[in-house]
Amino acid sequence: MKKGVSVLATLWCLAGATALAQVHTADTLKLQDDNADFTFSESQLDEDLDASQAVASVQAKNDPFLNSVGFRFSPMRFRVRALDNMYNQTYMNGLRLNDLELGRFNYSSLGGLNDATRNKEGVDAYDYNRFGLVGMGGGQSLNTRASQFAMGNKLTLSGTNRNYYLRGMYTFATGLLSNGWAFAGSVGYRGATEGVIEGTFYNSAAYFLAAEKRFGMNHALSLVTYGAPTERAQQGASTEEVYWLANSHYYNPNWGYQNGKKRNSRVVESFSPTTILTWDWENDKHTSKLTTNLGFVYNRYSGTALGWNGNAYDPRPDYYKNLPSGVGDVWDSRSDHYVGKEGFLRDQWNSLYDYWTADKAHRQINWDRMYFINRQNEANGGDALYYQERRHNDQTVWMFSTTWNQTFNQHHKIAIGAYANHTHGMHYKTMADLLGGTRYIDIDKFAIKDYGPNSVEAQNDLRHPNRKINKGDRFGYDYNIDVNKAEMWSNYQYTGAYAQLVLAGHVDGTTMERNGLMENGRYQNNSYGKSGAAKFLGGGGKATVAFTPTRNHRLALSLGLSSQAPLSRNAFVAARAQNNFVDNLTNEDIFSADLNYAFRIGPVVGKVSGYYLAFYNQVEQTAFYNDQQSTFTYLTMSGIDKVHYGLEAAIDWQLTTNFSLNAIASIGNAEYDNNPYAQVSYEGMNAAELAKLNTVANPVTKAPMPMRVIAKGMKEDSTPLTALSFGAKYSIKGWFFEASANYYDRVYVGFSPYRRLNSTYATDGHFYLPTSVNAQGQAVYDVKESELKTNGGVLFAADGREVKSYAAQQEKFKGGVMIDASIGRYIRLRRGKSLSINFSVQNLTNNRNLRTGGYEQNRSDFYYKESGGTYSRSEGKAYKFSKNSKYYYANALNFFLNLGFKF
Repeated sequence: MKKGVSVLATLWCLAGATALAQVHTADTLKLQDDNADFTFSESQLDEDLDASQAVASVQAKNDPFLNSVGFRFSPMRFRVRALDNMYNQTYMNGLRLNDLELGRFNYSSLGGLNDATRNKEGVDAYDYNRFGLVGMGGGQSLNTRASQFAMGNKLTLSGTNRNYYLRGMYTFATGLLSNGWAFAGSVGYRGATEGVIEGTFYNSAAYFLAAEKRFGMNHALSLVTYGAPTERAQQGASTEEVYWLANSHYYNPNWGYQNGKKRNSRVVESFSPTTILTWDWENDKHTSKLTTNLGFVYNRYSGTALGWNGNAYDPRPDYYKNLPSGVGDVWDSRSDHYVGKEGFLRDQWNSLYDYWTADKAHRQINWDRMYFINRQNEANGGDALYYQERRHNDQTVWMFSTTWNQTFNQHHKIAIGAYANHTHGMHYKTMADLLGGTRYIDIDKFAIKDYGPNSVEAQNDLRHPNRKINKGDRFGYDYNIDVNKAEMWSNYQYTGAYAQLVLAGHVDGTTMERNGLMENGRYQNNSYGKSGAAKFLGGGGKATVAFTPTRNHRLALSLGLSSQAPLSRNAFVAARAQNNFVDNLTNEDIFSADLNYAFRIGPVVGKVSGYYLAFYNQVEQTAFYNDQQSTFTYLTMSGIDKVHYGLEAAIDWQLTTNFSLNAIASIGNAEYDNNPYAQVSYEGMNAAELAKLNTVANPVTKAPMPMRVIAKGMKEDSTPLTALSFGAKYSIKGWFFEASANYYDRVYVGFSPYRRLNSTYATDGHFYLPTSVNAQGQAVYDVKESELKTNGGVLFAADGREVKSYAAQQEKFKGGVMIDASIGRYIRLRRGKSLSINFSVQNLTNNRNLRTGGYEQNRSDFYYKESGGTYSRSEGKAYKFSKNSKYYYANALNFFLNLGFKF
């Protein structure tokens, strides 16, 4: 036994050391079920955590809805119950892997190694489980112990026209050998010199290794390590005007020609090598089991972006001043600046239109121009005006868990566990490329405008003032965030002849702290060093009562109540610059209820569920470059209340032994239920000016009012709130056929909190006072309700009381249909070998107009003028940001061909 322990301990240490020595590189994959060879394999990848989320669903046992909805609705970025992935927990061999900073599991770390993660157990939010706490989105446990893999080898080759074009994968397993050892492994590669979106590329390797040693009948020690070094170029969203000019909904503004070759400005490199050591003990009667885990992750994630100082022109090709609509008003024919009635504006519009449509290079990044300008500026004694920076979000994570499972008899069983996690997040940026330049000084170019070039405020790091930056150097910001979490939990299940009871509870504690490694000139006494720890105590419980009058019918009612710490990514006012925590930072509280009926009537199996979720005191943060103020901006909402409710249904009708019909429906609502508090921070502004910025005056009393985002009624974005599907499956003599027609509707654009600030409303003239009183004694306002619903506004009484608020209208995308189909063949060969072939096609009708998501631009339609620290509205801008959101579209017709050979 000592020898086996020594070998595994040595391997674990080597795996961790190797992880620390690796260099970066990511994607995100969709989970597969056990029949992955005959389903829509990897139908939609979530390649960017900053863009749309991946499907938030699990493959839950005996649940026809959850077992189908994940891959069926994935092309439209469907999220079950519109929940963020942070409410879905992922475990491996009993160890929870969700990131404490983001709240989500990093699917990209698995690198598409489907065979390595095939063995899984899925549960919904209220199911009894043996591995740990799960959230409102349910959870899954991946069993990757080497002894659980079927002995043999498998070679997989795939071709597709999506983010990558080719995939190769090899998997092997020894099974459990006579000496008590078992080994398994999988390696793979996915790549494309250019993906289906122009200007993108994909280069990803992946590995998985597992070793297990059994000691007698009761003990086992298992080691698992995996990772996926990846480099990929990203697609960017753009406005409908730009898509029209480019004649494609798949235009990508992130790339341009450099010396005649395509170069992408946003390239992600990621690598999250993970190592898990597991000890299992089970008694002879298999009624008691103890599982203990120790895990380590070294996560390296970075992405490039263009940067430029305050004197340089914005290099983005779809910058609004480069567009035809940027020269004059194209929306309101009554406007004095309407393009249709002003000859010189119309000429400018036509000139820009001709430029955009004449040559593809004209609508992409001009790399050569930036190189030329940098060299010219340096020849005149200046610094580089343009550069490419790399933003890093790295982590080291230590995790520990232990779980005791006890089955008392056929009626009673219990699971008890403890979990601990220490996450050390490292956030900084480095100089990726000076774009032909040789000189760059680490000062805030935008703060210079307000405070002057020799001011303290202009320094990004007072401890190293005016530091010259070379390629690879850190600059701008550099800070760490440490998060610690400890938790105890328990699940209990009683099963009787006609009833079942499930109880679950947990208690946890979380601390978080920022440690600044630069002393920012705008926050001299509040940026360097530690912030002090914020501490949160959470917990909660869930209960399910189920009635099973017969084997084929089950009615269940579930209730839950929990309180959890906010995520550290939302906890700081301006994490890149200072130590302050967000005001009103407190636990998020969640109430949940679920009523479902599952049935089997002859050949028909189905489930119908109704759900209600209420969230209280959430915190959300938006970070963006504010063109209005020429600085990077943080906008944090706190005290957010939301409600999610709706119906889910799934039915499968087995008409014959080899032919079945199925239908899935999800119809729900998910919206903000109040107007949350708001806090704004500009990186280029000192604390005194920020205090002025975060106040709004009552239009009558002039007394300060809380700054809020008028968000009540705003919908969760970038997921269909209505999704319907009808499908059919047919199999005969090793052939498999499947087809489905899927309808999606009620997808909303991501709304801009900045545009809906009550301070923005005040400045834009959307605070309204009564102008008279009608015969019934009611206040009369000089504004139509239709205008309030479109542009937003706040009504006040004559004494200054707030009467009613209206959030500016949120765009709902047009619904549509997508048809998918697949065909597969399974061939048994001699000596236990087999060949599987699967060809699937998504979007057979080539519908190129289905928007999967998007976001409003965080800018106002008006110019502002400042007097004594108070802003007021000036003239309107020619370009209307409120009418130019940026969108993402579902893939056009695409295919996936998969060949699997087992031997």
